[in-house]
Amino acid sequence: MKMVRLLAIPLFAACAVVHRPATTIEQLQRDGIAARIAERSTRDSVIERLVRRAVVRGDKTLDVLMLSGGGQNGAFGTGFLRGWHARTDSPMPRFDLVTGVSTGALQAPYALVGTAKALDTITAIYGRAAESIAPSIDWLFWLRKTGGVVNTKKFDRALHESIGGAFRGELVRAFAEDRQLLIGTSDFDLAIGRSWSLGESLDTTSTGLNRTAMLLKAATAIPGIFPPVMVDGHVHGDGGIVSNVLLLLTFEDYQQLARRLAEKGLTDVTIRVFVIMNFWSHAPPEVISPSNRKQITARSNTMLFFAHQPQTLEDLSNLARAVTSQVRGLHVELKVATLDAQFALEPGASKLFEHAFMQQLDNLGYTKARSTSLWDKLPSAYERPPITKER
Repeated sequence: MKMVRLLAIPLFAACAVVHRPATTIEQLQRDGIAARIAERSTRDSVIERLVRRAVVRGDKTLDVLMLSGGGQNGAFGTGFLRGWHARTDSPMPRFDLVTGVSTGALQAPYALVGTAKALDTITAIYGRAAESIAPSIDWLFWLRKTGGVVNTKKFDRALHESIGGAFRGELVRAFAEDRQLLIGTSDFDLAIGRSWSLGESLDTTSTGLNRTAMLLKAATAIPGIFPPVMVDGHVHGDGGIVSNVLLLLTFEDYQQLARRLAEKGLTDVTIRVFVIMNFWSHAPPEVISPSNRKQITARSNTMLFFAHQPQTLEDLSNLARAVTSQVRGLHVELKVATLDAQFALEPGASKLFEHAFMQQLDNLGYTKARSTSLWDKLPSAYERPPITKER
């Protein structure tokens, strides 16, 4: 019996049970008010920093990058960023604001720094993901009650390493220049999305490092697979549940931005918004049995998620047009790079981290960014994209 206890210690220590403080619906309703105030404060801060960046730049231009979720498909985004940076014509700009969701949240710090070294580093991280980052199955998940089925010890270590060391100093310097990095999570208790400015959390202290790593872990916690993360007493998970792209600013926020820019004597400002979709816009075709209730339910859930992708991009396009036509002093340009939906049919596409498939996507992204057709037409939820790759 004593030996059994000794053996059990490392087993159960490997992946701790997720605990939450006691709460009530009434308390959550009060928390909802606080969350609304915090979100408004975050957006106000984003606007003020963008104004300061516009003043410093002096070229009446602001550059925004939005990185979507997509799990291992993030290899497409890292390849695209690297290829874009390597262009001699229309090279990748130095971004004033980067937003990231899920795997995009992992890429976002490196995209913000934006050096060849930073982009090579995130490429290497994805390249060795299957061996050194991918979580392992927690075979005792049914006993541990973590809310997931994997052990994230390697992943946790990778998060700390990715924002630590000398790279951490580069991020802090970028934040000091009012260049911004925001990621999205989903608050399961309040049923809302939350945006977090890593410039507010990452500093030179260990507390700041741990807080930032916790937020990144929450932003990438795939429901039912990764354990959820407790953030400020609430259960948080992958931001892609609410939106696979962190849109952040509303029409009213752009109006506020225009007013603040005008107060600084800046009009006719162009905001260039670039979106890299790390996930295909449509689920792969599948032969569905009309009499199989379980299959119909599973397919409905899949379609609900995939429909987010083109609908979100359409919303963003409509917002860009509305701001350009109705907000005096602002012009929004939108460019989107999408991942060929045919790759959803590849053998490695359904894996959590498949090295060969990720390398294939990295090469695809790099080649696309170096080509003459790096930006795509917006996909539609009511049309399957054309077949550009024969299987």
